[in-house]
Amino acid sequence: MLNKQKGGFIMNNLVERVSYLKGLVDGLGINEDTKEGKVLLNIIDVLDDIVNAVSEIDASQSDLDEYIQAVDDDLGDVEEFLYGDYDDDSEYIEVECPHCHQNVYFDDEIFDSEDDLICPNCHNLIYSDDEFEDNDINE
Repeated sequence: MLNKQKGGFIMNNLVERVSYLKGLVDGLGINEDTKEGKVLLNIIDVLDDIVNAVSEIDASQSDLDEYIQAVDDDLGDVEEFLYGDYDDDSEYIEVECPHCHQNVYFDDEIFDSEDDLICPNCHNLIYSDDEFEDNDINE
C-alpha cells in the first residue's frame, strides 16, 4: 500500500510542478515571439505530456496490481481446493520397480493402506497387499 501512496504523491507532485512552471511562464510573459520563449513553451508542453503519460501508466499499473492480487488469491483458493492442507512433513519411500527398474517414490502412508502399489512409469503391479498376506500365512 505504501507504493500506491508514494506513487500517488509523486504523481501529484509532478502535476503541481508542471502547473507551477506553466504559471511562471505565463507570469513572466514568455511567448513564442523569441527563440528562447518558443523552446521554453515547447519544453513545458513536453513535460505536461510526459506527466499525463506517466499518470496513465501509474493508473494502469495500479489496476494491474489489483488484478494480479485477485488472481493470486484465486490461485491460492484453487491450491487449497486441490491440495488441502499440504503436509510437507511427509516422508517418501524409494522403491525400484521390478518391471521397468525405475526408482519410484511413494508416500509412506500408502504402505499403511491395503492398496496395491502400481508403478507410475510402466503401470505394472509393484506390490500387492495380497502377496504380503499370503507370505504371512505361509510362515
